[in-house]
Amino acid sequence: MRTDWFATREVEPGIHLIAEPVHVNSYLVVGQRRAILIDSGLGIANIREVVEALTPLETMVVNTHYHFDHSGGNHLFEKIAIQEAGVASLGSEVPVEVFELYLAYTRDMLEHFEAYRWLDELFFHHLTEEMTPRPLPPDFRPEAWRVVPTVPTQGLAEGDVLDVGGRRLRVLHTPGHTQDCICLLDEDNGVLFGGDTINTGPIYAQLEDSDVKAFALSTRRLAEEVGDVRVVYVQHFTRYAPDATLIGEIAEGFEAVVAGDVTWRPAKDCLGFDVREACFARFSIFVASDEGEPLRLSGAQ
Repeated sequence: MRTDWFATREVEPGIHLIAEPVHVNSYLVVGQRRAILIDSGLGIANIREVVEALTPLETMVVNTHYHFDHSGGNHLFEKIAIQEAGVASLGSEVPVEVFELYLAYTRDMLEHFEAYRWLDELFFHHLTEEMTPRPLPPDFRPEAWRVVPTVPTQGLAEGDVLDVGGRRLRVLHTPGHTQDCICLLDEDNGVLFGGDTINTGPIYAQLEDSDVKAFALSTRRLAEEVGDVRVVYVQHFTRYAPDATLIGEIAEGFEAVVAGDVTWRPAKDCLGFDVREACFARFSIFVASDEGEPLRLSGAQ
């Protein structure tokens, strides 16, 4: 299914990708009794309409963490869950500058996309519907774009189990990107939802509340505890379903960063801030630049 902004695909029975290509990937997990929307996206378009077209079941949002690109559609739903450390940030205002900087990034990406599409059609044949960015929706008002602060109806803790009927998701608290980051493990079906802990592009460890050492511990824990996972569904980038061996690669990458055994190169994040990047075979890691401070993504202290 395609809308002006979203693209969806049933990636396996009971799991739908709801992509805002190439910005963020949300996932709708449909059980026998209810559904869970893992992250609610940017809030640029109405994700609830997409969910309702896919399932008539009552749907609860589960945020993998509080950031604006994962919680933008929260206000469209009655039930919201987030790890306990993210409750205050989810209820606070996001600085206006964040939206201005992200829109500048989006426009720059769209400006250069046609050249990429031409190269892809000529040589690579990589793009699919859920990997192809589209213009901002015609009814979208950039100057009015904000994420509505929300109050969760449920706080999540390590080991909590979310049962939708015929499918159970276990909460794994994986701090590093933020203190409230979680992954969700569907052990019976060999699926891990990686949040912003496991990703296939730059992994953001440069933010004001990121912790590289905690990231290393969290990813090593995942590598050791979820060995039977067959696929990881990640929240960003176009390679959204890597095999589980990526988890161990990322753990080794963070351990190398902590040990100081990496080579850095200068880069910029999606808000245009200077960062240092360590590159690995299937991902990279961003840490803070030696110059300047990153912008806060929440007004909560």
